Amino acid sequence: MAARVPKVRRYGMRSGRGMNLWGIPLIVLALAGCDQVLSQERTVCVTGYNEYERKIHEFWLDSEGKSGCFGNPPGREKEQLFGGGGKFSCGCTVTPGKKVSLQWEMVQTWDEYEKGAEPERHSTWVTIPEPESSNSRYLRVYFMKDGSTPLQWVDDMGAPELPPSSKGERK
Repeated sequence: MAARVPKVRRYGMRSGRGMNLWGIPLIVLALAGCDQVLSQERTVCVTGYNEYERKIHEFWLDSEGKSGCFGNPPGREKEQLFGGGGKFSCGCTVTPGKKVSLQWEMVQTWDEYEKGAEPERHSTWVTIPEPESSNSRYLRVYFMKDGSTPLQWVDDMGAPELPPSSKGERK
């Protein structure tokens, strides 16, 4: 008597009847993953651009998440649109689409320091934007005179800077 050969399931198909229940969710996950490539956690170099004449002592991006993003852009000179942009803090980790805190502290004058005055501190929430491409590795943090703090991804530091705020334009 011949042994009966059982039908074998392979790759989510069952003897030509179509996909099993796992096939559709797997396809949806695979397609959704295409958009997730740019939104994954990324290690970047961050730099600050300061529209104020006064130097920023230090800024922290996502200090709660311990991302390692910080910097201290100088104040701008009269002929400049921004101070800073030349020094980097590399190895910091950000996640596009994530809302994080941005905190900064202005440099004190010697007189303020001598009097024991508290430094001028600011804090806001920003959303890490999507990178301009998969090659983006620099994240610019702007401190504008109008109070805004835009973030800009660039592939290389030769990319154009954002325009100054209306309060920061030179006449």
